Amino acid sequence: MADSPNIPLVVDLDGTLIRTDMMWETLARLLRRNPFAIFQILFWWTRGRALLKQKLAERVQIDPATLPYHKKFLTWLRAEKNSGRTIILATASDLKMARPVAAHVGLFDEVLASDGKINLRSENKLRALTEKFGERGFDYAGNSAADFAVWRGAREAVVVNASARVLREAANCTKVGATFCEDFSAVAIAKSFCTELFWRSGYVIAIVAGLLLALAFPKFSVAGFAWVAPALLLFAAHGNSGADAFRAGYVGGITFWLASLYWLLLMPATGFPILGWLALSAYVALYFGAWTWLVANFQFEISNWFGRVRWALAGAAAWVALEFLRGWLFSGFPWSLLGASQYQLVPLIQIAAATGVYGVSFLVVWLSLGLYSAAEMIFLNPTKRHVWQAEIVLPLGTVLLLFVGGIFKIDFDSRTATGSSDRPATLRVTLIQPSIPQTLIWSPREDEKRFAELLAQSQQALTNGADLLVWPESAVPMFDGVYDLISQFAQTNHAAVIFNGDDAQVRAGATDYFNAAFFIGTDGRCNGVYHKQNLVIFGEYVPLARWLPFLKYLTPIQGGWTPGDRPVIFAGNNFTAAPLICFEDCFPKTARAAAAGEPDFLVNLSNDGWFGESAEQRQHLANAVFRAVENGLPLVRCSNNGVTGWIDAHGRLREILGDKNGNEYAAGALTVEVPLRPASGEISPTFFRRHGDCFAWGCAAITIFTIASNRRKRRATE
Repeated sequence: MADSPNIPLVVDLDGTLIRTDMMWETLARLLRRNPFAIFQILFWWTRGRALLKQKLAERVQIDPATLPYHKKFLTWLRAEKNSGRTIILATASDLKMARPVAAHVGLFDEVLASDGKINLRSENKLRALTEKFGERGFDYAGNSAADFAVWRGAREAVVVNASARVLREAANCTKVGATFCEDFSAVAIAKSFCTELFWRSGYVIAIVAGLLLALAFPKFSVAGFAWVAPALLLFAAHGNSGADAFRAGYVGGITFWLASLYWLLLMPATGFPILGWLALSAYVALYFGAWTWLVANFQFEISNWFGRVRWALAGAAAWVALEFLRGWLFSGFPWSLLGASQYQLVPLIQIAAATGVYGVSFLVVWLSLGLYSAAEMIFLNPTKRHVWQAEIVLPLGTVLLLFVGGIFKIDFDSRTATGSSDRPATLRVTLIQPSIPQTLIWSPREDEKRFAELLAQSQQALTNGADLLVWPESAVPMFDGVYDLISQFAQTNHAAVIFNGDDAQVRAGATDYFNAAFFIGTDGRCNGVYHKQNLVIFGEYVPLARWLPFLKYLTPIQGGWTPGDRPVIFAGNNFTAAPLICFEDCFPKTARAAAAGEPDFLVNLSNDGWFGESAEQRQHLANAVFRAVENGLPLVRCSNNGVTGWIDAHGRLREILGDKNGNEYAAGALTVEVPLRPASGEISPTFFRRHGDCFAWGCAAITIFTIASNRRKRRATE
């Protein structure tokens, strides 16, 4: 009991009356609700803590009953109040934060708090209390070093929830009265902040899901993680509303993309890589958020097994529909589709010959949602030992059947493959990987020198009598006479050449520039030119540049390419090839259009030297594997610094270039024997090549139907 009940007792709020801090609590709730609010928060912070707290208080209301009060101290306060003492709540928290707490506790005669202009803390708080009560005219209950200044002007210090150091220093400031420090925790506020922001929001589980999914792709390629990541995303969103479910999925998505696309930071340009990395990751993460929002809000009767099966199938279809949308919206970014993580599981991915890569994505998500249902059934029925089995029997059985079927398909195709006397069964192809640094590619002074080195490297590699020589994207520099030199080289070595370079077409009032692939026959003539159709956004063109010219300053490119409008077949003496440039071998539709001309094989010319020796090269390869399976054609890849080699029609990596140490990024040459289709006895094209993305369109239709059906159900219950 106070010596004099007429001496007012001033009580701090944050860390004293409650074991947490109102600013950090509101901050955690705002970030949980909207992670992008971090940019607003940083702006407010630059204008002072008082304004920051005011803005947080305007946007977040916390139920005072849910706050962790210091119960022993609160009991003591009630005793002081019952003795007739005046008790004031004085806090650095904003007034809108403090008043509801004061009303809930019901002990305070007045509330003093920050007002958006003055942060009522330390010296500011002492000044306000001294003006109100006079020098040493009040007792003060606090908990931290910020309260030292107030204690120096107080009659008596009440120390609550403080460390031994704070307790000692309080005694140096003034007389110490009652203390309540027995169960002090230095990490209580940080623990509360992290619990609210990461655990209750589901963000921790979402981050784990995103990291596991990143590990499922190259370089780590732990493909099994892809089968659990979608389930973890839903666990992160479990029990949350639509908006919270979206945010959980978005956090998982942006974690995956930031980790997976780290190689964008390796681009040899200043400023642009980090902008591109952040912007692209933020965009593609939206699809993950949309998926968790959709699946968490699908209305199926999940109390019975059939309803849960329908829910899982609808969830898998929704994933495919969103991947399909990502593949074409805003020119498309079909990189690291979920099914691509399984590129080494060759028997299973044979389904892509019918469904495209989307069929593998569907299987992975379907089984993952089956695992989710199995976990829920175990939790709800802990005494039933085998309750989980019914949840995974259908997806797991389907995966196993397709895996075994893939083994038989590969074996059957191998046994029924027939050669032809009309032409050779294979084509000898030499692939050159020059491993030219991107900074050197950008240096015109080095053009003639590096081209001479490319010719010398190729000349040495052609001693084995290859029929076709392939150079990667960006290997041939542009200078006067370069095409004449390539023509002479092809004639001298009796080998056709496929290479990449610039092309231009003059039309009325303008000139169109193309990223092109050229085919030089053994006679030295240019027998084909292909213009790249899928351009890299902000890398090869700037969207809306005509209407928003300032966008060109967000990218290192100086001009822009024009996209090509059709595929082209390169026809040699005894073979045909369909070219793809750069990441065009990630686009199922583009590769299918190229395969429609019935070439012997697809050939991809890539640079990939932008990204150093990173995971990008193997991620690119994983995507490319599915173009071979989908179209039932071999795919030859020639890249600047990896991965150079060829993939057979079943998606098997047949030969990959590497130095004596197995380094896939090193300069070198690789000669391979690529099988040619018989000239007579046409091999039947795959279902995917004949009919395209029927499976993906079907999943999109199912998703739209499910959404519409859910809306009707909600309206019926309103």
